Amino acid sequence: MTRQLELERPRLLTDVVGERIRAAIVSGDLKLGEQVSEAQLAALMGVSKTPVREALVRLQSQGLVQIHPQRGTFVFRLTPEQVGQLCRFRALVETEALREAMDANRAGLLKAMKQCVKEMKAAEAARDLPALARIDMAFHWQFFEHCPSPYVRSGYEVLRSQLTALRHRSPIDNAVKSHQVLVDAVGDGDVDAAGALLREHVLDNEPRYRAACGGA
Repeated sequence: MTRQLELERPRLLTDVVGERIRAAIVSGDLKLGEQVSEAQLAALMGVSKTPVREALVRLQSQGLVQIHPQRGTFVFRLTPEQVGQLCRFRALVETEALREAMDANRAGLLKAMKQCVKEMKAAEAARDLPALARIDMAFHWQFFEHCPSPYVRSGYEVLRSQLTALRHRSPIDNAVKSHQVLVDAVGDGDVDAAGALLREHVLDNEPRYRAACGGA
C-alpha cells in the first residue's frame, strides 16, 4: 500500500513546550536554581498554562526541574555531594556499557567514536563550545548505542538530562586529546585499559561540574 496515504501524527503541544523549556535549561538561558513561573513561560510561548504545567512535571521526572508545593518550580541545581554521586554513578554505567559494547560490536563502536572525534576537531578549531558539548555527549552515548543491554542504557537515562545541562555549562579544554586516548584504547582492544581510562576521564569532570553548580 502506498505510503502517501499515511498520516503524520501531530506533535502534542506539551511535547513542544517541554522541548523548548529543556533547551533553555540545557543552553543556560534558564540558570541552575532559578525559579520559573508557569504564567511567564506560557506568555513567552503564547500558550496556556496547562501544557507548561504538564511539561514541567515531565521535566521533573528527568531531573531538570524541582517542583515544591507552595514554593514554586526551580531549575535543578546539585550540591557538591550530589555532583560526586552523579560522576561516580556515571563512571559505573559508562564503563560497563563500554565493556559490553566492545564485546558485542567493537568495530562499529570504534567507527562511531572516530567520527565524533573528527567532529570535535572541527568544533574545537572553530571554538564552537555548544557544538563541543553536543559532540561530547554523542561520543559517550556511543557506548550505550552499541551496548546490547537495555538495562545498562536505562541506567544512563537517569542522569542523561542533568549531565547534558552540566556539559553545556562547563566545556572541556582538551576535548580532542582526552577523547582520542579512549579511541586508541578501544582500537587496541584492551577492555581493562579502556575502562580504566574512561573512569579516570569521567571522574576528572567532577571539579568542573561542581563549579557549574556554584559549589567549591
